[in-house]
Amino acid sequence: MIAQSEVANRYLTMAKTFFGTSHPLFNAFGIEIDEIGKGRAVMRMPCSVALSDRHGGLHRGVVVTLLDTSCGLAIFSRLGDMRPIATIDLRVDFIREAPPGEDVRAEVECYAMQGDIAYVRGKAVVCQDDALLASVSGSFAVGTLGPAFDTTATKGTE
Repeated sequence: MIAQSEVANRYLTMAKTFFGTSHPLFNAFGIEIDEIGKGRAVMRMPCSVALSDRHGGLHRGVVVTLLDTSCGLAIFSRLGDMRPIATIDLRVDFIREAPPGEDVRAEVECYAMQGDIAYVRGKAVVCQDDALLASVSGSFAVGTLGPAFDTTATKGTE
């Protein structure tokens, strides 16, 4: 049996391979992975002037990107590999704007799989005080056409 820390390290290595500094978008956004495993992903993004709205908080489009990325990572951690996925539906409800200068954290879980469909839910919060910024829910097709994000993924393996 594989120890829990080995599984967590495998997920983290897998995620950093795709979501790490070699990926131009995630590198530019400064996204950091705080937690991954068992269908859960927590990612953090620092506030930067280049990604801010006119009030100085992270732009809502940037927050959606962070949430969408976290959804994918949560699905990959549930699957145990990085086979291709595609968004079917993604709903983000903003409760409030990100405060000026504050970093944002996304916490997402893949709570169900039915056939080739993964279901996720989560939230974006202010890192400093955990104030709720937005909720997210969605569904994703698993094993879609397109490249796998790692070399171990095979279509139909769960």
